[in-house]
Amino acid sequence: MQPAPVQRQDEIFCVVDRDDHVLGYRTRAECHADATLIHRSVSVVVETSEGMLFQRRSLRKDSSPGFWDVACSGHVDGEETYAEAAVRELGEELGYHGQPPEHLGTLLTELENETEMAGVFRLRADGPFGLMLPEVIGLGIFSADDWPTPLTPSAQLVINFALGSDPYAKLA
Repeated sequence: MQPAPVQRQDEIFCVVDRDDHVLGYRTRAECHADATLIHRSVSVVVETSEGMLFQRRSLRKDSSPGFWDVACSGHVDGEETYAEAAVRELGEELGYHGQPPEHLGTLLTELENETEMAGVFRLRADGPFGLMLPEVIGLGIFSADDWPTPLTPSAQLVINFALGSDPYAKLA
C-alpha cells in the first residue's frame, strides 16, 4: 500500500484565465485532474553566495516525487496573494523567515497534466535554511553549469524566466 500524499486533496486553489483574472475556486484534486483549470502557484528561486539552492521533493508528493525543484514552490491558497503564498511557502518548506523575496512576474506553465499561473520570485540570501520534512527531503546548492537531475519540468521554465531568458528554451 502506498503512503498518503503529503498534500491534502481538498485544498482550495484559485482558478484563473490566461490573463490571470479570477474565475473561481476548485480543489487540488479537481485542478490536478483537469489540465484546462489554470490555477495559481508560486516558485521562489534562491540565489546564495555559493550558487542556486534547490530542494528535493518528497517521495510522497502527488507530482514529480523525488525530483529536484527550485528552492521553494507551492500553490496559492484561496484568496491569498502571490506574495503571501511565497512568504508562507518559504517558511513551510525551508524554515526561512527573513527578508521577503522579490516578485519577478507571472509565467503560464502548461505541462502535460496541469496548467499553472506561476508567480515567480527571487530571493538573494544565505539563509538560514532548514530541511522541513515531510515536504522536502533534501537541499543542495548547485552552480549554473551543474544543475541537479532529475529536475521538475516547471523548474526548468521558472529558472529560465528568473534568469531573464526564454522560459521555454532548454537549460544549458
